[in-house]
Amino acid sequence: MQPNWLSLPVEIWLQIFSLRIPLRDLAGFCLTCSHFLSITRPILFHKLTLTAEKKDQSPNSAVVATFTLLANNADLARSVRELTLDSHSQSASYFRNPGLVDIHSLRNMTQLKRVTIIGDISRHAARSDMASFLQILYNLQLDELRIPSPGARLFILPLGPAELDQLANPKRITFYVGPADNNELLSFRLSNILRAAKPSLTSLSLTGRSPHLNALFSLQFPLLRSLAIINTFDIRLSCPPGFNAFLSVHHETLEELHLGYTDRSEFNNGPVYHRPAAILLNAESGLHPDFLPNLKVFRGHCLNIELMARARMRCLTGFRELTVSSALQDSDRTMANVEQMLVALEAAGRLDALKILDFDLFQWNEHERDVAASFVKRIAALCGPTLEVWRGLLPFAFADWWPIDVFATFSRLRIISLPRDETTLEIFAPFSPRAAVRGREIHEIAEICTTLEEVNIVSSLVSDEEDTCWKVYRSRSGLGVKQISGPDLRLLDEPV
Repeated sequence: MQPNWLSLPVEIWLQIFSLRIPLRDLAGFCLTCSHFLSITRPILFHKLTLTAEKKDQSPNSAVVATFTLLANNADLARSVRELTLDSHSQSASYFRNPGLVDIHSLRNMTQLKRVTIIGDISRHAARSDMASFLQILYNLQLDELRIPSPGARLFILPLGPAELDQLANPKRITFYVGPADNNELLSFRLSNILRAAKPSLTSLSLTGRSPHLNALFSLQFPLLRSLAIINTFDIRLSCPPGFNAFLSVHHETLEELHLGYTDRSEFNNGPVYHRPAAILLNAESGLHPDFLPNLKVFRGHCLNIELMARARMRCLTGFRELTVSSALQDSDRTMANVEQMLVALEAAGRLDALKILDFDLFQWNEHERDVAASFVKRIAALCGPTLEVWRGLLPFAFADWWPIDVFATFSRLRIISLPRDETTLEIFAPFSPRAAVRGREIHEIAEICTTLEEVNIVSSLVSDEEDTCWKVYRSRSGLGVKQISGPDLRLLDEPV
């Protein structure tokens, strides 16, 4: 007798769909029957992204249909928790694109917690509609507002003081100010927003040039726990004026600190002046053992870690997550900086609480391959017993020597994440650098790392590709691996 799957309680299906299931599979469930449609469609709408323009630069007609659906279906609209409005356009005929400010549907999104605005969404909106849009966002008491891409100037400059105050309501704010946005008027507007946000702001990420950063450094946020300061369009390693005093005022409350970063995607894409610079601590930063006592997450240049270790800062032993870059330097300089950092850390003691580590040392070269195994072993001596997630790329791949067993020294390692680029593919598929990662290589790593649950190949360098995820399954009958997502998805288990 065949089981009647539709008779299962909705709660069981919700538990099943709460697992890591690709969105395309959830969309497939929607099409099977009205029962699955009623269960899965609200899940699909939890994170809603509306782009005014398709990839082929044609207007996205689905935007209007989506707004109409949400305006007429208040229950579905209440499912939206995160909303991204992307007005970015590559076409000279951008005026044909649909508008992204729809008051009727937004009023129904009463559970909305996070809004991301990309580009100038006010382009097609009436002034009264923009005023209503901002008022609704203010009334929602958002957890987070993100304006993470260039074009902030066009959206923010027309706003009056009262409207700027409405943008300051969320607890977490992200601003990215591009090169075209670099003007005094925008700095003044940002200053107004940040000044209004002072009493309640807990997280701030600001990417921009010195005038925009100066708007921040003169303010004080009593509840600030997370801070990201990125001085972009300038590859110099520096400490901006006013930063040390600002950090000193907030050092007791900060739990997360991001001091600029030159990541692998910025390194491989675009001209030099589009790459962010790492902010360096210095002798005037006032580092001492009790500085930043509650810091748990840090991201920045390896020289900062060296200075923190030499100052014997106690927060190092409480780090849960650490991302370290070598920035834009020649290979020999990179190796020297990494060695100085490791020596300082080894002298300061173990990183006893570290669970997530990303060493983005993408500039290592082939002649340094003998250092790689030693590097991993030294890291294992610092945090091996606690580390659960390894992210990042080791030296440029040398398929004939890559020591898979180096990860065996991490006794609790659950997840390995590597960027999907030519280097990674040479590690896992040495005879065909552009081939898909094979299950056999994942299986070999899983045999070495007895706690491994997942291997991710992150498509940060390959446009329009889904991240590849391999799951590891362990049972009495043996070890199995299965690819559950990625551009080259395979649905069958690889042979053991």
